[in-house]
Amino acid sequence: MDRRAVYAKYLALAEVMLREIDGVAAFLSYDGESEISDKDDDIISEGLTEYFTTWNDSLQPLLGEIQLLATNHVADLADRVSGALMEITWRVEKRHAFTSYYPAWFQAQDLLHVLRDAMRAELGLPVLSSLTAGPREDDWPWLDSRPSYESYIQQHLHRSTHPSAE
Repeated sequence: MDRRAVYAKYLALAEVMLREIDGVAAFLSYDGESEISDKDDDIISEGLTEYFTTWNDSLQPLLGEIQLLATNHVADLADRVSGALMEITWRVEKRHAFTSYYPAWFQAQDLLHVLRDAMRAELGLPVLSSLTAGPREDDWPWLDSRPSYESYIQQHLHRSTHPSAE
């Protein structure tokens, strides 16, 4: 088995799951004061069911592969990420306020970055540290060596093609 491929699959799936649970949590009441509509509650329930299925059927088998291939440190961190992805769901399951959910989401994201860096170190690659840490330059993410925004603006005729505009 290729350790790099297994690590990449695990990290990619964990990242997708982190985004998916955030999409489900978006249907929570922001501050816990307003009620969740029946439609939003159904979306939360369906999203959680899909999330748990992915965790059980896809993430856990990949964790098993990591535990076969990785050092104890990386295996422990991967197990912690798996646990964190499950831990952050309880506030969503109990329909707590979004404001009580999101700190745990950021905690899980940070743990995922720690795992990524440990995997990179184990593979002999340099550590990336946090990709979101600190202020960035005003022109980020664009490269100075590439054409500017303005260079992509095209001249268009502003004539409407809608029949009622004529």
